[in-house]
Amino acid sequence: MSVLSLLTQRELEILNLIVCGLTDREIGDALNISKNTVSTHRKKILTKLKLNNSASLVRVAVQNGMPHKK
Repeated sequence: MSVLSLLTQRELEILNLIVCGLTDREIGDALNISKNTVSTHRKKILTKLKLNNSASLVRVAVQNGMPHKK
């Protein structure tokens, strides 16, 4: 079972955009939510996956087969 299965569909959607290199503002614009909401989702994802930063988040996502496309 992939650790990514711990995430909600919205968190996976946001994680995919993080992996693509988008900023919180760009993700917010793409999903019609505020950059603060994106930041909150990012923090929740990091907590769920027991990670400390976005670099490790991207590494785990790619290692677990997350496609990186917009």
